[in-house]
Amino acid sequence: MTRFTDGSDFKSYSCLPCRQRKVKCDRRAPCCNCVKADKQCSFIPPVRGKRKRTKPPREGLHAKLERYEKLLSLHGIKSEPSDDLDDSDSETDTCMDEDANAVDTTLEETKPKLIIREGVSRYFDSAPWSIFGGEFQHPEVGGTVDESFSDENGLFFGQNEKFENLASLHPSVQILPKLRDIYADRVDPLVKILHLPTFSTALANGLRHPAERSKSLEALMFSFYLAVVSTLNEDECQDLFGLSESVVYARYRLATRQALIDARFLSTSNPMTLQAYVLFMMCVRKSYSCDTLFVLSGVAIRLARKMGFHRDGSFLGLSPFDAEMRRRLWWYLVHVDFRIADVLGTRPSMDISCADTKTPLNVDDEDLHPDMTDLPPERNGITSISLCLIRHEMLVALHDFSTSSAADMRWEVVLGPNVPPAKKDNIISRIEDHLERKYLRYCDPANPLHTFVSIMIRFSICKMKLDAHNPRQFARSPPKDLQTERDIVFTNARKLLEYVTLVQGGHRGLEKYTWQIGTSALWIAMLYVLIEVRHRRTGLEVDRSWQLIGVVFSCPRMFGRTPKPVDTVLCKWTLEVWDHYVAASKAEGLPEPSTPEYINAIRGRTRSTGELSRTEHLSVHRGPVDESSLGCKQIQSNGHETLFDFGSLDSYDFPDILSFEMDSNEWVQWEQLVAEGGRP
Repeated sequence: MTRFTDGSDFKSYSCLPCRQRKVKCDRRAPCCNCVKADKQCSFIPPVRGKRKRTKPPREGLHAKLERYEKLLSLHGIKSEPSDDLDDSDSETDTCMDEDANAVDTTLEETKPKLIIREGVSRYFDSAPWSIFGGEFQHPEVGGTVDESFSDENGLFFGQNEKFENLASLHPSVQILPKLRDIYADRVDPLVKILHLPTFSTALANGLRHPAERSKSLEALMFSFYLAVVSTLNEDECQDLFGLSESVVYARYRLATRQALIDARFLSTSNPMTLQAYVLFMMCVRKSYSCDTLFVLSGVAIRLARKMGFHRDGSFLGLSPFDAEMRRRLWWYLVHVDFRIADVLGTRPSMDISCADTKTPLNVDDEDLHPDMTDLPPERNGITSISLCLIRHEMLVALHDFSTSSAADMRWEVVLGPNVPPAKKDNIISRIEDHLERKYLRYCDPANPLHTFVSIMIRFSICKMKLDAHNPRQFARSPPKDLQTERDIVFTNARKLLEYVTLVQGGHRGLEKYTWQIGTSALWIAMLYVLIEVRHRRTGLEVDRSWQLIGVVFSCPRMFGRTPKPVDTVLCKWTLEVWDHYVAASKAEGLPEPSTPEYINAIRGRTRSTGELSRTEHLSVHRGPVDESSLGCKQIQSNGHETLFDFGSLDSYDFPDILSFEMDSNEWVQWEQLVAEGGRP
């Protein structure tokens, strides 16, 4: 402290009031500022703040290059030194180090982000757009386009017809409860992508306040109507809409397409529009070719990825309800893409393999609410989402068979020779036991949904066993115990036929689910059964198989939808195997089998000089087939059984059925034939 001649003291630091006011202090006691302001001048020594921890030195650019070169060499990759490297300019090196460190720090801080605004969801996972938080986008996104080609949505779907007043096609509010009940009963368990309580509220509000509904909601509403119409029969359509089923379906299919175009579905970031598109895609699966559905599925996967559905909502900071609904939609899309790819004999979208979306919970819609803070506990037993969860579990189970990639989800991996048969059987048994404990033990036969879930589980297990012991392997390397392999194939192929006829026959209330059941698995199983019947020649199991084949031919839901080349070749093989069966019976001294009428009907096609229309039917007297024991309805018309016309059989030239076991190329040609006319 210094004392001046006037008696005042001079401090080495500013007074507290001046430090707080951040003004210059003359350090006298009292200082001039405090005297003028008439404040108490107090000199309190300042406290030194904590010293900041020194950051570790940043790694220079050359140090990084050296480290990367070492990593490359460890993986067997040689790196050649550059002759142009100049270390003389230290100032330039310093600037480069600082720039590289800055870029490196920025990239390390980059994290995937989901931006949600006004119902629109956009996902970013690459720099620099994720850093901007959705405020900016790539210059090519949203740029100017040629107005003459701006309607890409219409180009994708085509618009030969258009309704002038789309709003007039909405049904009345009075039949809305009936439509909701039909959707909940027939559609929701198969296509579990809507939360019915919240959607029902939005649907009712949309009908009552048409001026307030968005384009996305209108698209979802029409997809909802189309889904309901897809499950109705003729009488139900007349009762609800006063029109025939074909007219109502065509009307709402066109209206849904128009609503999707209005919502600009190809460029949408709205999850509601995606839901509408997915519903539409599944309602037209019987009208479009499998190749077209494969493209439609790819569009859906890419739209979902753009909105971040491949990332679990819990990682993106979403509410439990939103995260759970996104899981439902994503995994349904995975199932659809996998199923279509399986029919076409190709791989599903690679976008599926980079997802981390969790499995949805086994809960009913009543357990979920948009305002909930925590997810509810899972239910024991079968719920409205159980069928979708079973599909997911079967997809996950395929990973155990894959030896090339953990993301390889194809039924073909079960066929792979790299996995020993014993290991395949153990994996399948483990899956079967798991599904038994989780679902089958809770099955109530009086509940059609429970029965359907039970059949689908057993159907999937049979399909796995068939693929694991597929007869196509006999052409490459016959197994040691060939008869055991044949027994497995024969047993499971017959079971598949029985399960399909049970569902397609419409017994036990199962007919309401047939609108989403394909028939491609039926054709494969028929071929397996015919091959084994040809080998076994005669016997009780062979007799029973001929009855089962007759049931299949008499079910219009199956062969009524079979592509002409497929059912033609199956009919030719059926005649071929039947003739061998009759000859074998005579050779063994057995009574000659009585020819069932479906055999006579098929044989009549070979004698026909002209080809009948595909919609024409053959009416024949009922043969000795006990359909009631197998679950398929008797299809009758004036006391006669109805069989579908199979076309002219002489126009197709196929090899002997046993050639499949000698030439693996025959399987390839058969699978191509099935894929061309397949329905997923």
